[in-house]
Amino acid sequence: MKVHIEKSQIFADGIDLNEEYGKALSLIAELRKNEEDFTGWVNWPSELPAEWMEAMEKTAEDIRSKCDRLIVIGIGGSYLGTAAVEEALGGCRDGFPKLVYAGNNMSGYYHAGLKKIVDEHDVCVCVVSKSGGTMESRLAFSIIKDWMYEKYGREETASRIVAITDPHKGILREESDKEGYVTFEIPSTIGGRYSAFTPGIMFPLAVAGIDIREFVRGAKDMSLNNGFWKEEGINYALARHALNNAGKDIEVFEYYDPSMRLIGEWCKQLFGESEGKEGKGLFPASLTLSTDLHSMGQFLQEGKQVFFETVLNVLGRECDVIVPESAGPELAGRSLNDINAMAVKGVMAAHRKADIPIIRIDIDEITEYSLGQLLYFFMMTAAVTGKLMGIDPFNQPGVEDYKQEIRNLLGQ
Repeated sequence: MKVHIEKSQIFADGIDLNEEYGKALSLIAELRKNEEDFTGWVNWPSELPAEWMEAMEKTAEDIRSKCDRLIVIGIGGSYLGTAAVEEALGGCRDGFPKLVYAGNNMSGYYHAGLKKIVDEHDVCVCVVSKSGGTMESRLAFSIIKDWMYEKYGREETASRIVAITDPHKGILREESDKEGYVTFEIPSTIGGRYSAFTPGIMFPLAVAGIDIREFVRGAKDMSLNNGFWKEEGINYALARHALNNAGKDIEVFEYYDPSMRLIGEWCKQLFGESEGKEGKGLFPASLTLSTDLHSMGQFLQEGKQVFFETVLNVLGRECDVIVPESAGPELAGRSLNDINAMAVKGVMAAHRKADIPIIRIDIDEITEYSLGQLLYFFMMTAAVTGKLMGIDPFNQPGVEDYKQEIRNLLGQ
């Protein structure tokens, strides 16, 4: 296994990880039955049809022959998983199309910059939306299509679009059927933030040259590892719930490898949208260390202790740099990765003295396989912790409120 949990720095009063151990185990067993709405993701890594994988790989090869830029249009769970995995692995592979993201904001300045990409590169589009009606994605898709019509014509543009959407209904499904886009399905039993192993995330990764079979294999092995879920795996959910009950309202995800930045953003959506309801939930934040120690280190050390820390600790990286003599005798000859590892230990030691609860997740290396394990692990944790809190981790009723207010203003 590539993921390990260390919980030795949990000091909050009243924490007993065994108190709800049996209940948490039962929740995992119930989730695996896939009898509840939007739990199709639980067994999906084992059930993903082989023909889907083959079709994604074949279509990815065709798309690669047409473009050097793939514009991925989506927001939230429809793009964050793709961007997080791509960034963690160091970007697209040499000789493969570069992924460009759109539809995750409504900034005219940002999207105007995409016009130059369409003009100067051979582009294809992967639009990811269950309904096709999400405002940010809908706007970007309409704009980029118009630019592509001008450059390629309508028929050629259609051959450069892959739509990943609901199998039966929605604006994007209707348009895809009418225009003849290649399509892949997002299973109706899987919600956006739990969709890491669906075509919406995996197809653009395949275009970028990332091994999606290894990605799914990591998730499958994690999902089937009963021993892990009876011990280390379940303890993370139990610790999060117990710390929340002890008055810790914020979980700070910290990572010392900057390539984990979007993994942190993905975690923020997963946990924030799963748990933040009915006046409950942990507020997810993320920090890039040691960078953010120079802005947030003081607060972490001596600020109001309403938080605990979850350290995403990458143990192994192939690339490294040896420090030259000019850095001085204390640092010369050392590797940067070794110094970074000392920073992890030093910060944890300082925070231990301040009685800050810390959970450390060790990741042996960053590969497609280990990222598959990690993302599945977090999804199961979000589901179990949410249920321990007594809420439904698969809905998001509050999201509609701000959308309706925006629609009201546009209607005026």
